[in-house]
Amino acid sequence: MEKTFETPAESSLRGWSYKGALDAGLELKSYAWEDVPIGTWLARLDFKVWSNKTSAGSLGCYFTSLADGRRYLLSAFRPYRSTARTYTPTDGSVDFSSRGIDGQVFLLETGKGANGTTKWLSAKLNE
Repeated sequence: MEKTFETPAESSLRGWSYKGALDAGLELKSYAWEDVPIGTWLARLDFKVWSNKTSAGSLGCYFTSLADGRRYLLSAFRPYRSTARTYTPTDGSVDFSSRGIDGQVFLLETGKGANGTTKWLSAKLNE
């Protein structure tokens, strides 16, 4: 039996604060930065959490892989030298700070950056 994932009404926010996500009972630590699949894969966006670890900030996007149910965390950033308040993968394809996209399924593309870390290349809503 497949487990369904429900997000609280606050999921219509652009993203949760870290404290708000913890207070809501979201399991942040069950999502991994490590071992993110490389290539193209389908995943459901479970929720989003703002980070202030960079000067421009980033938006942590918490996904569940449809292939194996594993949970992953990818970071969306503002486009380089942009004043727009959008947070996207490298190609700028989807603004993950948009309201109402939690629970949607995306075709994600990931690769390796020059330093060997995972790089989120693109995303497309799977229709």
